[in-house]
Amino acid sequence: MAGIWVHLVVVLSLGLFMGILCLNDSDSLSADVYIVTLKQAPASHYYGEFRMETNVFKHGSTDTRNKLHRPRNNSSSHLNTGSYIAQVHDSLLRRVLRGEKYLKLYSYHYLINGFAVLVTSQQADKLSRRREVANVVLDFSVRTATTHTPQFLGLPQGAWVKEGGYATAGEGIVIGFVDTGIDPNHPSFADDVSENSYTVPGHFSGICEVTRDFPSGSCNRKLIAARHFAASAITRGIFNTSQDYASPFDGDGHGT
Repeated sequence: MAGIWVHLVVVLSLGLFMGILCLNDSDSLSADVYIVTLKQAPASHYYGEFRMETNVFKHGSTDTRNKLHRPRNNSSSHLNTGSYIAQVHDSLLRRVLRGEKYLKLYSYHYLINGFAVLVTSQQADKLSRRREVANVVLDFSVRTATTHTPQFLGLPQGAWVKEGGYATAGEGIVIGFVDTGIDPNHPSFADDVSENSYTVPGHFSGICEVTRDFPSGSCNRKLIAARHFAASAITRGIFNTSQDYASPFDGDGHGT
């Protein structure tokens, strides 16, 4: 990877355990993890909409000036859209599953508006019949597909050629990916091997998670963020503690 400087963001298939209500052992035996997606747009939609309006405003559009300052009745008026969307998820679960037990694992609000929740099939059916819900899908496991990602994506003959070649294509771009983990000690992720000294983009707001297996200092100016998401695997009883880490660290080398 000599000569290439791409900011890496690692989003792993392992993770934090965040619950709303706990199920007892007998309840959890008949429950599964479902991904519930809402029809309401995610936070990225409103962010993109705001940027588009702001860009037009800078070029002197009177209509956009009025549009920017017009009060809105949607989540873009909130300072923290993600927090607002998570509150919407919690409210929906309380209303639909009133008095029943469930366990919300995650709220998704950037690219999709939805959440992961441990519920019974009957509860999942209740959620699917709500008009604000787009779909309810049973969570499932996937296998790693390839260790030759550039070839798999057709980059050598495609994007790399169009963007200046192997040595410079992608410089300064923030890349996010999902994999088995990452070993920050691998020389490919060192941030002192390039002639150029890049800084983390000012608009980036990702997190470098610190755990016993992924200590402080694991991230740098190249590997700029890393998180793990294991709640579903742990809840479903398929988390392999002899191979997987409850941290961003790579357990089998595939991600690295």
